Amino acid sequence: MTQLLRGGIRQKQGAAPSSVSMAVLWVEGFGLLLAMPLFGVVPEARSVFVLPLVLLALLFIGSLVSAAYVLPSVALGHWMGERWGSGRRWWWVVTAAVLVLVPVVGLPLVVAFYGRGPVFSSWQDILDWLLYASALYCISIPAVLAAHRTVLREDAGHPVRSVGQILGYGSLVLLVELAGVLMALMVLD
Repeated sequence: MTQLLRGGIRQKQGAAPSSVSMAVLWVEGFGLLLAMPLFGVVPEARSVFVLPLVLLALLFIGSLVSAAYVLPSVALGHWMGERWGSGRRWWWVVTAAVLVLVPVVGLPLVVAFYGRGPVFSSWQDILDWLLYASALYCISIPAVLAAHRTVLREDAGHPVRSVGQILGYGSLVLLVELAGVLMALMVLD
């Protein structure tokens, strides 16, 4: 990221909103991988050899969700805030994330509908799809808010958190959260 300063170009420290949102999604995805035993999924010893492929898939999915969902949500939220006069506030971004969720979740439904007939054969299918949509929304909201905050800090001229800081602090918070969940599960047993 560059900035003009007295006729010269100087580099600003920080990261772009896309890299910040991807870093947040990567930390969340890695946390879900670590939490799999808490959900009853116990990997076998052979799965260690597959872990690099899973991490590559995690990076790809984080990048895809960031480009197709997080950044359009931030852009739409900022546009809505500017349009209706209250400025770029976090609630516009969260509301825009719901609006962007409709085409992101609805596009596969349309493709499936025209591909092989009726998509939903029961209420259970509808509830499963709504669960998928709400999980995507809940997982991506921290990334949406982090990208929103990055844009606001960058526009104000303040230093933006680097991706290394996000990954470091996010991993630390993730470990504390995992330790808390483990302690709660031990107390409940």
